[in-house]
Amino acid sequence: MKEFIAETAHGKEIIDVVFEAAQGAVKAIERDGDDAVVNGAFGAYFKENKDFLTFDSFYKAFEAVPRPQKAKYASSIAGPVVFQDAVKDWLFGSIDLDIDADVIATPGGTGALSSTVKNTLAPGETVIHPDIGWGPYKTIAKEQNTPVEYYTLFDGDEFNIESFKATCERVMKKQGKVLVFINDPCQNPTGYTMRKDEWDSVLHFINTLSEAGPVVLLHDIAYIDFNLAGDDYKHIFKRLSELNDNVLSVVTFSASKSMTAYGMSVGAQVLLSNNEYGRKRFKHACKNAARGGWSTINNGAMMAFSKIALDKDLKNEYLEEKSQFVTLLRERAELFTAEAHDAKLPIYPYKEGFFITIRIDSHVVKNELHLKLKQKNIFFVNVYGGLRVAICSIPKRKLKGLAKRVKDVLDEIVETNGESSARDTHNETTLYP
Repeated sequence: MKEFIAETAHGKEIIDVVFEAAQGAVKAIERDGDDAVVNGAFGAYFKENKDFLTFDSFYKAFEAVPRPQKAKYASSIAGPVVFQDAVKDWLFGSIDLDIDADVIATPGGTGALSSTVKNTLAPGETVIHPDIGWGPYKTIAKEQNTPVEYYTLFDGDEFNIESFKATCERVMKKQGKVLVFINDPCQNPTGYTMRKDEWDSVLHFINTLSEAGPVVLLHDIAYIDFNLAGDDYKHIFKRLSELNDNVLSVVTFSASKSMTAYGMSVGAQVLLSNNEYGRKRFKHACKNAARGGWSTINNGAMMAFSKIALDKDLKNEYLEEKSQFVTLLRERAELFTAEAHDAKLPIYPYKEGFFITIRIDSHVVKNELHLKLKQKNIFFVNVYGGLRVAICSIPKRKLKGLAKRVKDVLDEIVETNGESSARDTHNETTLYP
């Protein structure tokens, strides 16, 4: 008997672990007061005084956009020309990189990710993700009916190049094409940023792999504007632009994250390839998908971002304001990681960014720790391989002593369940629970 939903839509009920944890924290605050709760679930920036961070530099520019311009549809499906120019200048201007790149406006970084999967792979073809990664990557793949293979992100405290290579080679042999995700810098959920030599190994391999078939490298830079190196990081784009003709790099950018305007959902796909014919065909496919999906993007927010990107004084005002919060993020990270080291609380290698992940190799222990911490009004996000701590949302006064509190609970669980339970390495039926 036929149902309302298509067969391909079966099993699409979703429990979003981030929103679930965040809602739990909000309810606990309402019940017990803010001082009694550690909210490490929200993936958005909160200041030390508990206020939601909203950059004055951006909102001043947004308020200056005339009301009719905010109300209008964007002048192009790919975004107004001024917005496309602004994105290119934001990413390439500081490194004097003059390349022929294409920009398609998207509803946040998520729209850029989804469009790339849809326009790269046919239903049933496989996408490659890191095993420890942002949960909605898998949701996007499921929505596009694309199976996932995973490379192991870490080998000790380093990027696992051998797993990356083996996984890509296996998928290339199977389907003659590869789409692979790398989230860098400030990887979500671990806060890892790859070293130059690690990128060297990846790009050398990608060039070699492209001799066997087309390779699409999706470079997710959602948190690029909160990395410690600033514009120096952007030299990676020059290297992406020099890859072989059979490689397309899709840089997925979230302007709304950079501007602390999450709900405005403004992002972009930035296409880099020396294969102009293939790049243009991909651009047209993405524009068509946009028209049939979301149509156009928040015009007022695109105009405000463009003003900041292309006006030297406004951009300097933004950079000065942002710098203090990049510094604060580093101070929070240094506090938590130092105390985690002292308490012998295992964490994945952290370099910078919004998140640190506590490493829990046992699925059973991880879930029990997550539950017991919630009972103590400590809210983290349950991810594959551990618990994500959003230091972006926890003030320093609440971070102090937190690692020891978590380790004490973890020790109790391990002692109760036996030492072997702590070594039940990644025994999970699915990634990103």
